[in-house]
Amino acid sequence: MGDKTAIFYILKKTYQPALMKFKKSLILFSISILFFGCSTTKLMDSWKSQSFDSLANSKILVVSKSPEPEVRKSYEVAIATKLRAQNLDAIESHLRFPELTEAKTPEEATRIVKAFKEAGISGIILTSLKQTIETQNGNMAGQMGIPESYEDKASFGPNSGSSDVPIVATSKTYVLEALTYNLGLEQDKQLVNVCLVDVTDPDAPDKIQKTFTKIIADQFK
Repeated sequence: MGDKTAIFYILKKTYQPALMKFKKSLILFSISILFFGCSTTKLMDSWKSQSFDSLANSKILVVSKSPEPEVRKSYEVAIATKLRAQNLDAIESHLRFPELTEAKTPEEATRIVKAFKEAGISGIILTSLKQTIETQNGNMAGQMGIPESYEDKASFGPNSGSSDVPIVATSKTYVLEALTYNLGLEQDKQLVNVCLVDVTDPDAPDKIQKTFTKIIADQFK
């Protein structure tokens, strides 16, 4: 996953003002983790338009951005399965559009959105890993890029048993984003839901996925 995919190159520019408050939330969160440690999961921020409920009877395409095909598939299956359990018509993008790639131009983005509409798809859930933040002993150690796989939960630093080496307490937080669009609405109203989720020091290999999936599905309850 990572920054919002260029699939929605046009939409991203259209909704830039609406997303600014979530960038501010991300900055404030980065500061707050310097003072609070331990395993946590929470919905950092969210926004839902009055038109969100219009997706209830729509076909929804789940698109998870990841450089790893298996991670993309895993997240799409988990999210779509959870939505189908709530009687929503959800489908994984890797099944319906297996060759889907990032659009490099507005024209390519327009063609992709047109293909979605021709397939009867009016709802899009686009997920990505926004940021991975690492702290050491309460200090910001660095903001890393996209990990090779979400399965890589390994830590972190030189916690050696030697008394000559100071113990380094390291914490890692994953910040994920989910954007939901309704392509049936006017272009400046198509973004209907935004969620920012953080998972700090997950204590199980699949905790990030389970937590993120549940929060997305809960938006439709």
